[in-house]
Amino acid sequence: MRLRYGVAYRTGSQQDTTGPGLGYTGLTPNDPSVQAWVWPLFDVLGVTASFGREGFALFDRATNERVTGGGLLRAQAGVTARLRLGPVRLEPVVGYAFNQVAEFGDSATPRFRAGTRHGVLLAARGLVDLGPVTLEGRFEYPLGVAARNGDGARATSTGWLAGGGVRVALVRTGTALWGLMLEGSYSTDRLNSAIQTSQNLIRGSLALDLQWKEAEKLATLGALKVSVVLDEDGSPASKAEVLVGERAVVIDGAGVGRLDELAAGSVSVRASLDGYERAEGTADVTAGVETPVVLRLKKQLPKVGTLVVTVIDKATKAALAGATVTVGGRALTTDAKGLVTFTDLQPGAVNVELQAPGFTPKSEAATILPGLTASVSSELVNAKQRDPATVSGFVRSARGGAPVTANLSIPEANIKAKADAKGAFVFRLNGGSYTVTISAKGFATQTKQVTVKDGDQAIFNVDLQPK
Repeated sequence: MRLRYGVAYRTGSQQDTTGPGLGYTGLTPNDPSVQAWVWPLFDVLGVTASFGREGFALFDRATNERVTGGGLLRAQAGVTARLRLGPVRLEPVVGYAFNQVAEFGDSATPRFRAGTRHGVLLAARGLVDLGPVTLEGRFEYPLGVAARNGDGARATSTGWLAGGGVRVALVRTGTALWGLMLEGSYSTDRLNSAIQTSQNLIRGSLALDLQWKEAEKLATLGALKVSVVLDEDGSPASKAEVLVGERAVVIDGAGVGRLDELAAGSVSVRASLDGYERAEGTADVTAGVETPVVLRLKKQLPKVGTLVVTVIDKATKAALAGATVTVGGRALTTDAKGLVTFTDLQPGAVNVELQAPGFTPKSEAATILPGLTASVSSELVNAKQRDPATVSGFVRSARGGAPVTANLSIPEANIKAKADAKGAFVFRLNGGSYTVTISAKGFATQTKQVTVKDGDQAIFNVDLQPK
């Protein structure tokens, strides 16, 4: 049930054949009404009815004297249904609507009287449940089927209303849920006969909203108290967004929110806040009990990573100070400990270029992970010395993959080698390009080109074709 009291700002006019016509505008402070909804069938089908009376007085603008006045009645009744779409509830209504519209007879000597309209009510109410706060919107269109002017003569009449409001839950006492409703609406009405009158109203009101729940129904429902805190220090996350299933929960300054009228059973609870990982959990709602649940928000890992590079003299194993390390176009110089640190690197693979006076330049690869520190330790070889590359692999039969004890020769390096019983071979080469010849009895000889750099670890496998 909703008990409402409000004010209405009204503008209107009248045209008639006996007088000059008139217009009026002003504030009507006396606008009470009562409306009720009952849901007897499975909490899905119900009935609704409302009744209201608004005061009306017409004053002479020149003298500020009251000319005439009275009251206008309006009433509605109909059947309604309840359709739930997550936190949204839609309630269409079909029924009967009765409205009175102000009319004044001869505008030369106006006298208040009420024209009437009977109509088929087509209406709908939409509600969005946000926990202790509910948003409401409504629309009404009474399809006129019979109308009379103030003399009782036949007339035609049209009109409509659109409005909405915000309901704030106050307290529960037993089976009653008390709330306060702030609402507004805009409506228009027309009455056409020998006298034509029209009015537009902007209404604002405050209402006491009272909801009764059967004791049996309350016994099957529970409540959830959600607390959201920051994991690092346990402080309340008052700006977090919380969902229980698909229903939103409003969080107060203490990081706490409450949701009523939950069916008993397990529900999912989610909390999110910019800069933090989303927290998720489940809660077992118990009928007739307020179930507490605490969600802890953890800070998101940084979206960049760090790379620490250590450069060492391969011959002496000592830290190499003054070496230049380049990553992604950024060049830094190693300190006395041979260290250099790159921060704010984007995740992914990076190439690390190293060089130092008197040493052979070298490249390394590293992988950057968000929020983590990767490390690379690399040895540089004195330019006067050479760090041969290591070349290894296997020789196999192209038919079946059996190992082949092949002969391998590299004329440029004056190297001849033989694969072992497993077909494996290994030899060391200074940096450069070489021709490798692989031969074996019963197989076609192959020739491969190999290019390596000093210090490389090169692997290549050979498949020989049987003759």
